[in-house]
Amino acid sequence: MRDSFRSVTLKWSIVSIEHEGDILCEMNNTTLKRPMFIELPPGRRELTFRVARAQKSMSTLFTEEIALREGGIFIALCEPIQPNSFYRKSPTEDAWRIGQMNPTSRK
Repeated sequence: MRDSFRSVTLKWSIVSIEHEGDILCEMNNTTLKRPMFIELPPGRRELTFRVARAQKSMSTLFTEEIALREGGIFIALCEPIQPNSFYRKSPTEDAWRIGQMNPTSRK
């Protein structure tokens, strides 16, 4: 998530990633409430990506099936709509970037 903004508005958000009803990671604009890294066994997982707001109609949610590879690293980044963004324009909708990378060995 981007740095926090200066005031609480209807665009204030809580971003979370869930698996089978369990919250894996949850973050608001000022605090990380769950671990940023969690180990999941390889295989297919249905993950839910959520941005919750005080006004429910402004919240977003989608579910995607992810095939986790042995030793792979799954990455999810979220840039939610935010007010009072002074250094650049806030996106007009919640933007997620998700993907996987394979571990590399360095010598």
